[in-house]
Amino acid sequence: MAADTEAYIHGFGPVEEQRLRDQAAVLAPVVFAGLDLPAAGRLLELGCGVGAELDLLSTRWPGLALTGIDLSPSHLRAAREHLGDRATLVRGNAGCLPFAAGTFDVVLTIWMLEHVPDPRAILREALRVLKASGRLICTEVDNATFRFQPELAAIRTWWERFCRQQQAAGGDPYLGPRLASLAQELGCREIVSQDLPVVSSRLHPERRQQLLAYTADLLLSGAPQLLATGAVDEDLLVALHADFARAREDANIHFEYRAVRLSFKSP
Repeated sequence: MAADTEAYIHGFGPVEEQRLRDQAAVLAPVVFAGLDLPAAGRLLELGCGVGAELDLLSTRWPGLALTGIDLSPSHLRAAREHLGDRATLVRGNAGCLPFAAGTFDVVLTIWMLEHVPDPRAILREALRVLKASGRLICTEVDNATFRFQPELAAIRTWWERFCRQQQAAGGDPYLGPRLASLAQELGCREIVSQDLPVVSSRLHPERRQQLLAYTADLLLSGAPQLLATGAVDEDLLVALHADFARAREDANIHFEYRAVRLSFKSP
């Protein structure tokens, strides 16, 4: 990713590496739903992390030559161990890509731009390395849509402080709805925006439990940093666990969260 890795709210290490792989698997039906990629060509993922998305891409589009770039040495080590020769992995800054202009047929960001202080600069650089006929596809968060119904107070409080911590580090957890205007400012063509819903349903109890586990892991991944800065305390952490236990047991508690996929071409 292009941001300072020390500011990454989820932290690093084996636990986070596994969380990222689990997250990619759980959200794959959402992230890849209706995603139209070419059968062949070159694809670059910005902020590829531990290679979880590249792994899934390699099985779905085996004809694509995959490249990933990330700043974190530990994440890239994990990606190399997991992917083997299925992708080319590069350590570098997404704001200054080490690739020639017009190199790639597709450039992807997935849950990446929320962590950088200047997403416009990242998009501009991504467009530079994209072929004239290629597409830049960004799948990014809109944390304002995160909600439990009925509301669970500890989860709501934790989420608000989680988002504030991310903002304090220079990120934007509400970026999704602004992507289209950024693309327009850069003069991009053929802009297509899609809503990506992550919605629990009592009609699909196994999927509901999957999503709750993913969401709990997401919020708890920020616990070390939030506790260290005093943004939360141990009492709130205990209450957070209790709220998730209640949600798992009560099928009438509804959860939803929405993201945005924006696809566009160079000016």
